[in-house]
Amino acid sequence: MNILTISDIHANYAALTAVIEDAGNKFDYVWCLGDIVNYGPQPQKCLEVVRAISGRIIRGNHDNAVGLGVDCGCSIKYRPLADACKEFTKTALGEGDKKFLAALPMVDKFEIDGQKSLLSHGSPGGDMYKYIEPSVSDNTLFKELEDIDADFVFLGHTHRPMIRKLKGTTIVNPGSVGQPRDGSPLASYALWEDGHVEIKRVEYDVDKTLTALKNTSLKHDIVDTLSKILLTGGL
Repeated sequence: MNILTISDIHANYAALTAVIEDAGNKFDYVWCLGDIVNYGPQPQKCLEVVRAISGRIIRGNHDNAVGLGVDCGCSIKYRPLADACKEFTKTALGEGDKKFLAALPMVDKFEIDGQKSLLSHGSPGGDMYKYIEPSVSDNTLFKELEDIDADFVFLGHTHRPMIRKLKGTTIVNPGSVGQPRDGSPLASYALWEDGHVEIKRVEYDVDKTLTALKNTSLKHDIVDTLSKILLTGGL
């Protein structure tokens, strides 16, 4: 059984299509851990693709902000970008799209192939704003998992890939499809192959995304900052 897990697409259509192509279209399921929209230039295209291929989609903090018209809960560092992009994204999506984003679950628990799995955007408990960084201590991670009964926990939000194993639970962050922030500009995703999970990285045509950004209504300074993140894998 092959499962493609994606997160933090952030309206980067070129990166999303590259990931799907790299995964070989041979996956049995697709799980999306949220933040389909915002920051990138093509939210509607990305939302259409994710809705078409994914049977399990979690609400990220940016999906929440756009869908409900509320604050994204972003760090001070990224707030100006997020706020500017939110206004653009809201105009780029239809009302039905925004209602869909607002109605997405914050946690999904289920069993597949004899394994208990949990999907969430931020923390295992469903806090979409909480960062579980790759550098988190075992002690802190154990506290996050204290009330969680799962063999696999899939998280997003940090834009940094991670695979950790702790007391019988494997914690996976596939990294960001559309806006990696770990120092590598390559799109990141995770592939589950018969119970084994691996992080994959793939090049994509970043120039397509940069051109699409320039053709939006976003101000030049916002576009320049977003472009720098995409080209360098961080800010």
